[in-house]
Amino acid sequence: MQDVWFDEMDDAEAFVAALDEAGYRSSVRREMFAGEEDDEDLAAVVAVDPWDAVAADLADESGGWVPPEPDAPAAPVVPLELPTQPKRLKRPRA
Repeated sequence: MQDVWFDEMDDAEAFVAALDEAGYRSSVRREMFAGEEDDEDLAAVVAVDPWDAVAADLADESGGWVPPEPDAPAAPVVPLELPTQPKRLKRPRA
């Protein structure tokens, strides 16, 4: 099972309808983000089973997003090439 997050309940319901049409099992729930106080501005989370490339494409088309796996390796950090001297804004005096 994979959770797909939506900002709007209408988008989540359209996604569920597309999943039902394609033969997937799904359920919708409302989730509150940490620190969120507005009960009407909750995210909609759709649990999809089974999760595959077709379901991922439907989620992308519907405007949903999938949080990254917590165990997924982070992208490699490329060190920045920083200047060794301060940048001169004015020409040196002659």
